[in-house]
This record gives sequence, C-alpha cells and structure tokens, in this order.
Amino acid sequence: MQSYTIFNKNNKVFITKNLPSDKFLPDNQIIYCNYEVLSSYNFASLFADGQTQDYIVVIDNLDMDAILKKITASLYFVKAAGGIVRNERGDFLFIYRNGFWDLPKGHYEEGETIEQTAKREVLEECGMKYLELKEYLASTFHTYYMHGRKEIKQTFWYCMYCNSSETLVPQKEEGIERLEWIKKEDLPKILAQSYPSVRYLFESIIH
Repeated sequence: MQSYTIFNKNNKVFITKNLPSDKFLPDNQIIYCNYEVLSSYNFASLFADGQTQDYIVVIDNLDMDAILKKITASLYFVKAAGGIVRNERGDFLFIYRNGFWDLPKGHYEEGETIEQTAKREVLEECGMKYLELKEYLASTFHTYYMHGRKEIKQTFWYCMYCNSSETLVPQKEEGIERLEWIKKEDLPKILAQSYPSVRYLFESIIH
C-alpha cells in the first residue's frame, strides 16, 4: 500500500489511500479527503511547530503524489539523497552531528541524478575514497525551519557498501563531529539518539 509519513517537529502526518487497521487515532485526528476537503482544509496547521497531535489523511482513490503536493503546498520543498552504508561485517555507518546520530545525506544539485547526489554527499561527508552504490531503499520526509521559512525535505535513501579498512574523515565544515561503524545489535541504542525519520527508515527496511 502506497503511503507517506511526514515527520514534523513534535508530530507526524500519515497520508494513505486506505485507513490501516493498525492505526489508532481519535476521529478528529483522521481527515477523510475528497476534492471539497482539499480545497477548504487548513493543512498548514498540521505542520505548525506547536502541533503535537499526529494525523492520518485518507485520500481514497485520489492521486497520491498530486495530493501530497497539495497537502504540503505551504512548505518549501527540498530534495536530498543519502545512504545506509554497510561494510563487509554488516555494520552500519553513522555520523554524529548536533547531538544526534544521523545518516550521511545532502541536497540535490541541479544537473545531477538523484543517485549521483546520494553517492557524492556520502563521499563528501564521510571522506572515504571508495563507495559502491547499490539499490534504492525508500524515501523519508521531514520538516524544519531554514532561511526564515518552513521547509519539507524528501530524502531518497540508497543501500551502499564501503570496506571497513577505508579511512573515514568527517566533514567538519558540515558540523560532523565523528563517524562510527555501528553493529546491528547496537542499533537500538544509537537510534534512540537519532531522529524519528531515521528510526522510521530502519524500522521499515531492517529486519
């Protein structure tokens, strides 16, 4: 089932074609959308920083991508890409920045493919010489304030490979303090100190 989850500062908005049986929210937090609702509902209120309630937006048979664009029209759209990098031992590469563990990623530049963006940004942020780009995994959405405006970033994530013998150099000018290979059994501790969108990504693809 195609769906999108947008992570805001203190809440999240789940957009789906059919209401899942495992989603339990009060009726006033479930928005059933038709064209009339789309033209009249104040969707910007769902992404206010003071908003603490989660919401489900059910769009039935409407076009998912067109409705996503409509619902997030008040936000400035940013495209980015990055990687879940693993080594020959199956460890995961994390960066530590601004008091949180995160994954290497960065903004799309005009003229690139999104795959080129993903590989370039990981190489720049982690300083390794060799990196193998593998399959596309998923995309995540999160909102934040930047340049005096509320932005929404869609990040496209790819599986990548780097040998553990590679020398890693954190990109200090981007605020990256350190880089570490994390064993799978240590993921819960690291993800507890990460962002909701990163936890969601791992919950979706790592079993």
